[in-house]
Amino acid sequence: MEPHRNITVDDYAILRLPSGARKMIQLRIEGVINMGKFGTFNVEDVLGYPYGQAFEIGVENKVSPIESLEVGITDLAELDTDELVSGSSKDNRLLIDGANVQKLTVEEIEEMKNKMGGNEVAREIIQTMIKNHGSFDKKTAYSQEKYLDRKHKKFLRRFSINYMTSNEMLDYLYYEKEPFRIMNLSIEMLGSMMSFGNVMPGGNYLVVDETGGLVVYAMLERMGNRGTITLLHENDQPSVHLLNKTRYAKEISTSPESMVQCINVLQFLEPEAERPDFKPLDEEEYKKLPEPMRTQYDRKLKRFHITNKVLDRVIENDFESLIYVSTLNPTTFVPKILPRLRGSSPLVIYNQYKEALIELNHIFLREKGILLPNIHHSVVRKYQTIPGRIHPLMTSRSDGGYILTGIKVFPIENVVAVGRGSKKRKIAKANESSEDSPSEKIGETKSEESKASEILEATEEVLI
Repeated sequence: MEPHRNITVDDYAILRLPSGARKMIQLRIEGVINMGKFGTFNVEDVLGYPYGQAFEIGVENKVSPIESLEVGITDLAELDTDELVSGSSKDNRLLIDGANVQKLTVEEIEEMKNKMGGNEVAREIIQTMIKNHGSFDKKTAYSQEKYLDRKHKKFLRRFSINYMTSNEMLDYLYYEKEPFRIMNLSIEMLGSMMSFGNVMPGGNYLVVDETGGLVVYAMLERMGNRGTITLLHENDQPSVHLLNKTRYAKEISTSPESMVQCINVLQFLEPEAERPDFKPLDEEEYKKLPEPMRTQYDRKLKRFHITNKVLDRVIENDFESLIYVSTLNPTTFVPKILPRLRGSSPLVIYNQYKEALIELNHIFLREKGILLPNIHHSVVRKYQTIPGRIHPLMTSRSDGGYILTGIKVFPIENVVAVGRGSKKRKIAKANESSEDSPSEKIGETKSEESKASEILEATEEVLI
């Protein structure tokens, strides 16, 4: 299913402002989007433009497309003010930034905003504020740039509409909304999960997702239109309210051929005992049903086929990967899921707390059914740079959760691994033999050759 390239009616999208603030919107026909102090615009005025297009709100809330959010922004060289003729200060030692430095009042700024719209009002307000600023010329050039940048973000009446990919959705929920609703999952950890889980087109995946369908959405984007996802949940219905806002909403158990099939925990653990108690009617019996009962029967028959197909998939024990993002204790629940995976299947268990994964990691190391269990954590820090200096932003987040990864294997009992030994041991034996007589060396050489031949024969038998 290809994404819409142009802004389409009823789509959910991410509205981005020059300040970096974002808002999730639905583009309903004849709808009006309110951006607070930046104004409003009609949805009809932006329909048909490509996603990512930037717009500017002019007089009477008229929307016009522009090249980008940054185009035409005033910089220091363009400002026609006497304050900038003398340049800037080398440092901020003489800077006194108090409440009375700005002589322009709030009422005067609001009056200017009502006179004109778009980039003109931002330019006029910024120039007037600089003229009435008592210590702007005492700022360093870098401080002046930061001052202008803040004012642009505050007064520019611009916005862009971006397609709501899984990355855009996660970034919005993580920074703008309540991240605990998605278990503090960061965009870095989501990418790591897709990589360690080997998510690709044509796969057959088992997923436990309690982020509202966000993880499933990221997997569907990566899989294209090929493959299957079995969504395991603990309630009567899975929580997929975020997935319902995407183009994959129709892929959730709407037919036996849907990419996403849902199953609860009881059906998963006891698939044979949880077969639906339903007997299809033959053609003659079906024709005798009145019209309202036919509709009800068709609905039950469809659910019967969907449930049977997903139960058959569970019984096959042929899942290629496990993606686990849940508040259920992984130490007790994950071992019950593992028998349904095929050999060499990667597994990724996410939790926002490392302590919840440590105990499960110890179980994997002790039982030797999981190869290379490891706990990962990744944080991408944003940095602010100027010539000669660099430092991270002080408002960055450091959480994002942890993932436990591994590969399912079938250990073979009563098999002893045979190797060549360490290099240090060989050197020590060579030094000891050099001190012995030549006859002893010859005897030891023959005995070592015989031992080596025996080891090679034993190795060949094990490999066979």
